[in-house]
Amino acid sequence: MQQWANPHLLQAASEKSIEDMNEIKILVAILQVFHLLPSTAGVLLDDLVGSVVNLEVHLCRRESSPFRKPLFKFLNRYPTESVVYFVERIESTHYARIFVHALSSPECSPLREALMSQTPLLVNILREFCIHAEASSNANGSSTSSIVDASVDDMAVDSEGGPNAAGLPTKQPPAYSDAVSKRLYITMEAATMIHACLEFQPLWLEERSDLLQTLFATWAASTSLGVAPDQSSRLAKPVLVEHLVHCLLLATRAMGNPPAILFRLLDVAGRSSSIIDVSFVFKYVWDSLIVRWPISKRREILSAFLARLADMSTSDESNAILLQHLINPMVATVFTLPDIALTESASGTGSSRHDDGSATALSSTSRPPLTQEQRGIELLRAPVIAMFNQRVWAVHMPNGTQALLIKRASVRLELVQLSSILIRHAASAVNDIRKDIIKFGWNYIRNDDIMIKNASYVLVAQFIAAFDTPSKIILQAYSSLLKAHHVESRFLVRQALDILLPVLPIRLPPTAQQGNSGESGNGAAAGPPAWVVLAKRILIENSASLAHTTHVYQLIAGHPSIFFPYRTQFASNLVGILQKMCLTHSATSETRTLALDIMDLFLKWHAMLDNRNDAETVPAGEADTSSKPGVNVNGSTNTSTSTPVLAPAASTDLLMSESRRETIVGLLLRMLCLVFDFALKSNLGPRALELLTQYLDSNKWPTMHLRLTFFERSMQQIEAQGMNQQLVLHILTVLSVVTNQMQPIWFEEYFGVL
Repeated sequence: MQQWANPHLLQAASEKSIEDMNEIKILVAILQVFHLLPSTAGVLLDDLVGSVVNLEVHLCRRESSPFRKPLFKFLNRYPTESVVYFVERIESTHYARIFVHALSSPECSPLREALMSQTPLLVNILREFCIHAEASSNANGSSTSSIVDASVDDMAVDSEGGPNAAGLPTKQPPAYSDAVSKRLYITMEAATMIHACLEFQPLWLEERSDLLQTLFATWAASTSLGVAPDQSSRLAKPVLVEHLVHCLLLATRAMGNPPAILFRLLDVAGRSSSIIDVSFVFKYVWDSLIVRWPISKRREILSAFLARLADMSTSDESNAILLQHLINPMVATVFTLPDIALTESASGTGSSRHDDGSATALSSTSRPPLTQEQRGIELLRAPVIAMFNQRVWAVHMPNGTQALLIKRASVRLELVQLSSILIRHAASAVNDIRKDIIKFGWNYIRNDDIMIKNASYVLVAQFIAAFDTPSKIILQAYSSLLKAHHVESRFLVRQALDILLPVLPIRLPPTAQQGNSGESGNGAAAGPPAWVVLAKRILIENSASLAHTTHVYQLIAGHPSIFFPYRTQFASNLVGILQKMCLTHSATSETRTLALDIMDLFLKWHAMLDNRNDAETVPAGEADTSSKPGVNVNGSTNTSTSTPVLAPAASTDLLMSESRRETIVGLLLRMLCLVFDFALKSNLGPRALELLTQYLDSNKWPTMHLRLTFFERSMQQIEAQGMNQQLVLHILTVLSVVTNQMQPIWFEEYFGVL
C-alpha cells in the first residue's frame, strides 16, 4: 500500500475527480482486506490509521475520503482497542475527527457500544477540564464554589460577566492560560464524541448519571472561563457549549422530560444564549411539550417549580429563565389552547408517545371541551394553590416590605405576570386567597423598577376586573395609570387601562350627585363619573406635553362605546390636539396613527348617535325641524323619561360642528398633500384618504366649500423637485376624492384654477 501511496500522485488527484482513478481504487481495495485478517491483526491499528491520515492529508480529503469506510470496518473489528487508541490521541485534530466520523456512522454501532462501555474515560477527561477551569478561576481571584461536584442548581455563575445571584456586578475574568486552553480543546472533542453516541443511544445518560452530572459541571466550567488567549480557543468554547446543550437535550427528551432535568436543560440553554443560538431548545419545549402536555402534567411541572422556588440555593437567573420559557407559557396555554386533555389517559383513551419522547393524551370525542373555569380548577387544585400562595403571594410581602427572597427584577416581573394570567383566566380558583394576591400586587406597585411597577398595575387591573374592590383602590390605580407616561413601559400601561376601563362603569357607578351622563340636552344631567373627570383632568393639566397624554388619547380612541355617553367632555380636547399629532416636527408614525384613530373615533360616535336617534321616538311636531341643521329641539315633553331624548340634528351639532369637521378635513388634506413621506412612504396614506372620503360624504354631511390652496402649494413643491410622477398621481387621486363631493357652483368658482 505504501508503494501505491505516491504523494505526488495523491496531490495531483486532489484537484480531480477520484472516483474513476485506478490508483485510488487499488488503495481502497487494499484497505478493504484488513478487517478480514485474523484477530491478531489488531496490532496493525496504529500503522493503518497513520497511513489513512497520511493519504487524506495528501489527497486533501476528510469526511469525503474514500478510505474511511474500509477503515471503519477495521475499527468495528477491534472496537475496544480502537476506543483506547483514539482517546489517547484526542489532542490530534485529524485523529479526533476520524473517530467522531466513525461514531456518527450508522454502521459503527460496535464502536459506539465500546465507547459507552468505557464511560469513565470520558468522565475523567471532562473532570480534568473542570479542575483546570476551577484552578484558573481561583488563580484569577474568582470566588467560585467547587465545579466538579456542584449541581446546576448550585451554579450561580453568570456568563459574560453578568450580575450574580445577589444582584451585584461581577468582573470579567482575565484570559485563561494555555494549559486551560489545551484542556478546553480536548473537552470539546470529547463532547463531540458524546454527542455522536447520543444521536443513536439517547438513553445512555439515563444509565450513567455520573456522566450526566459531569456534563452539567463541564458547562458551568466553560461559562466561567474568561477571555480566550487565542483565536482557536475563542472558537472552541462555543463549539463545546453547543455540543453540551445538544447532549442534554437528547438525554432530556429520551428520559421523558423529568422536571428536574428539564429545568436544568432550560437553565443551561438560557444562560448560553449569549454564546450560541439556543432557539432549537426553546422550539422543542414549545412544540413538543407546552402545546401537548395535559393538565395533569402541567400541574406536576408547576408544583415542581414552586418547590424549587423556595430553595435558597437556586439562583434568581435560573428561576427567571424557567418562568419566561416554560412556566408562564405553560400556564397561559392551559386557557388558550382549543382542546386540552385532563390526563395522559383522558377518558380511557390512553396516550400516544411521540418520536421526540413527549407524551400527550389522545383527545376524547365524547368529552365536551373544558371551559376556562374548569381548566383553572383542574390546574390549581387545593395543594397547588396553597403552595403557590405560600411560595409566591404570601412569602414575598413580609410586613408589607419589599420581597426578601427574590433579588433579581426579572424574576419579580415574571411572577407578577404569572399572577396576572391566573387572575385573568382562573379567578374562581383563587377566590379564597384574593386578599393575599392584591397585597402582593400592591406591594410591587411601589417598586422602583418601572417595568415591575406597571406589570403590577396590570395585575391589579385584572384583580379589579375579577373581584369587587374598594372604590378607593380603584381610583388610586386608575389615576396612577393615567399619569404614567414612560415610553419603555407604555404598552403595560395601555394593557392595564384596557383591562380596567370596561369595568369602571360597574365598579364605580355614577352617584346621584354625579348623574349618569356627560351629555347636554334634554334632562338635567349632572357631571360625569369620577373616572371620566380624572381622564379629562389629566388631558387638561398635561395639554402642553403630548408624551404625557398619548396613552390617554389612545385609551379614548380604543373604547368608543365606553366614552360615547361622555363624548362632549372630550371632543374639544381631541380636535385641539390633532394638529400637534400630525403636522409638527415632533410628529411620529405613532402620533399620526393616533390622530387617524381619533378622526375615526368621531365617525364612530356619529354613527352611534344616528343609531340611537333612529331607535328613539321623536315627539310629534318636532320631526320637521329636527332635520334642519342648527335648529334646537325643545325636549320638555320628555323630561319624565330616565334617559334624555335628543333629536338627531341637535345632538349631531353638539358632537360634530361644521368648524370641527372643517378642522379635521383640513388636517387630512395637509397631511395628504404636503407631507409626502406620510402619504407615500407609510401605510397610513390610504387610511387617511378613506377618512377624507367619509368626512366629505355629501350623503352624511352638508357640502363643504373647500379651497384649492393645499393642491396649489403641493404642485409648486412637486415642480420644484422635478415633477415626480408618483407624487403627481397621488395629488390627482386626492383631488378626485374632493371633487366627487363638490357642488356645481364650486366648479364654477375654481374652473380657472383647475
